[in-house]
Formats: sequence, structure tokens, C-alpha cells
Amino acid sequence: MAVDLISDGAAYNWEQALSQRSVAAAWSPWALNNLPKPAVTPIELTGGVPDPASLPIEEFIAANETVLRREGKFALMYGGPQGYPGLSEWLAERINAAEGLDVNAGNFVITCGSAGGLENLCETFLDPGDVVIVEKPTFPGSLRTIISCMPQIEGVPVDRDGLVPAALEDVIARVAAQGKRPKLLYTISNYHNPAGTTLTLERRKAVAEICRRHDILIIQDDAYGAIGFEHEPTPSFYSLTGGTGAVLLGTFSKTLATGLRVGWIMGEKPLIDAVTRMRFDMGVSPWSTRVITEFCRSGGYDAHLANVIAIYRHKRDAMLAALDERCSRFATWDVPRGGFFLWLQLNEDIDPDRLRVAANDEGVVYVGGAPFFNDGTGHDRVRLCYSNVAEREIPEAVMRFGRALERAVRE
Repeated sequence: MAVDLISDGAAYNWEQALSQRSVAAAWSPWALNNLPKPAVTPIELTGGVPDPASLPIEEFIAANETVLRREGKFALMYGGPQGYPGLSEWLAERINAAEGLDVNAGNFVITCGSAGGLENLCETFLDPGDVVIVEKPTFPGSLRTIISCMPQIEGVPVDRDGLVPAALEDVIARVAAQGKRPKLLYTISNYHNPAGTTLTLERRKAVAEICRRHDILIIQDDAYGAIGFEHEPTPSFYSLTGGTGAVLLGTFSKTLATGLRVGWIMGEKPLIDAVTRMRFDMGVSPWSTRVITEFCRSGGYDAHLANVIAIYRHKRDAMLAALDERCSRFATWDVPRGGFFLWLQLNEDIDPDRLRVAANDEGVVYVGGAPFFNDGTGHDRVRLCYSNVAEREIPEAVMRFGRALERAVRE
């Protein structure tokens, strides 16, 4: 039977229906690529994801079977907004041993990766017009999350020793002159994405003191903190502040697998209670978090972490050697002590637009610097990622990039 449609033929006005936050959260510019398909299969030095061959598939199959046979009924039920306590307990034990803290499961909320944790924090603490301080550069995904809450964003530069405390003081003073006070500082203090830097202990103490005086909550995103090559752990802001005024974001996405989508927030109990109250998604999967906990409790995490650190150190060294040979005439860079990235400063005679086209022609894909800045700068920067590319392909990838640099020299 035909149904009479209640319509005058006009399409629904989706643009008018969008919320202000939806409009603010524009698509990230790094995902855009309007260049033609290259003649050769491209080698990608882009996404900061784990080495595909390192994924602990067999170990997770075994952990999954153990969990389902032992506690399958509970693994397949709702788990609540704070997350599986067993995983929080393991995290607390590990962090207490590493930093000499006394946190417990109540200091954690399990999140959908560190990205989900940042979103939870922004939704809990930010109102439109609040002031947030970020590093210049910073991770574009985090920047997009923060922008979606419609705050005023201020940037603080990063040099080879991390965030510059004197510049932080200047930003706070400038904001104060506007009659405002920054509410949050977002920082990637260990093996920065994209800069690869690690904030020194002296600067951490200075930043912690500045934020204490001005009542600014420090959000430390520690996605890469476990992937250090030189065994020199630096205290977290949570540790330096005694847990007051600082929160730590962590994730298994970089150490284990991005597809797990499991991370955590560590903070004071009132903060954790506030974030948990703002969760409306029934929390992270009890199944996946129990499997991760079984894997970690069995000793699998420590063995896997040691393996991948060796893999990434070798890849970093291979890329550094290739860059020294092929690209040192056209760019400079520092040596990261951990993480996934090398951050290049292009020489003044390199045209970034010509480089982008030439690299595409040569069949090598990188991420340009502009998306990592909130002020339209960064075009003279390049981020190269060594984690996801096969080590045997790194020399060829850098050779192609070197040819592109040669073609990008301004005439």
C-alpha cells in the first residue's frame, strides 16, 4: 500500500541543525590529501601507531580464552562508568612502584584511549570562553578535541628541552590583562608528539610551580611515556605536585595496539568522581579491559614492552642514519630519546608546497607541520614517524624524501 509522504520536497537543513560544538569540531586538516596517486607504491611515514608485526595476537587469544572461561558472565555485562577495578588496581601497583606514589583504584577512571580521557576532562572542566594553554606544536587530535569545547586557546612554544616556562608566564600575564585566568594546561611532556622532546626535570618543577600559583590544572598526556630508549624516567606532574592540580592521561594504544581503545585518567579522587559523573556512555568494555588485565598480570606486558622498545630504538637509529646521509643539507633535527617521531626543521630555501608535491611524486608520505600549530604557522616543519614503517623500508623512504627535498629547493 502506498504511503502519502508528508513533505514538500525540500531537503532537511542539516547545516542549520548542527550544534555549536559540532561546527567547532571541524575535520582535522592532516587527513586531507588532494594530490594525485603516485606512480610507485608510497611508503608512509605518517601515523603514530605500533609496529604491525609486534602486535601480541597469540598472547591476546590466550588471555581472551582465559577470561571468558573464568569470568565470561561478568566480562559480557555492563561495567559502569569508572571501569574495571582490576585494571585500575594493576595500574596503581605499577605507577606506585615507578614513582613512589600511594594511589589506588579509586584514583583511576578507565577511558576510550587517552583521546577519550581528554574529551572526558574537557567536558568536565571547560565552558565556552574558558582559556586553555597548549604547546606549540601539539597533537592535532587533542587540539581538535579542545577546540570542540569552544575555549580561548593560547599557545606556548616548545624547544629541545620541552615547554618554555618563561613563555608560559608571559601567556598567563597576557591573559590576565584580558581579565581572564587560564583554566587548563595541556602538555605532552615525554617524547612529545610531534617534537620528540622530553620536558626536563628543572622545567617540570618550574611549570608545576607556575600552575600552582595561578590555579591552573595540568593535563599531562603520557601516551608515549613508556616507550623510552635510555631508561631515564622523569617524574610525572602528578608526582611532582603530590596529586594536587595535575592529572595524568595514559593509554595502551601505543604500547600494545590502537584497536584496544583503552586508556585511563589518573587524578585526585574528587577529580575522578567529577569525570565519572560526566560519563554517559556506560564506560569502556568490561571484556576488553579484563583481557588486557589478564595479559598484564601474566607478565605479558613487560615482555612485550621490552620487545617493542628495542624495535623502535632500531627504527629510530635507522632513520637517523638515513637522514644524516641523504637530508642533512636540507633540514635539521634533534634525536628523540623515545616515542615514535622525528621533527624536522626545513632550511629556509626549501619550499614546503613544492616539497609536498615532490614527495607525493617520489612515493613517500609524511605529515607537514602546520596542523600541529593553532596559529597558522609550522609550514617549515615536517614530522616523520618510524614506528609503523618496516625497518627494511626506512632507507628507501628517506632516499625518496631526500630526492623530494632536492626538488623543493627554491630557485
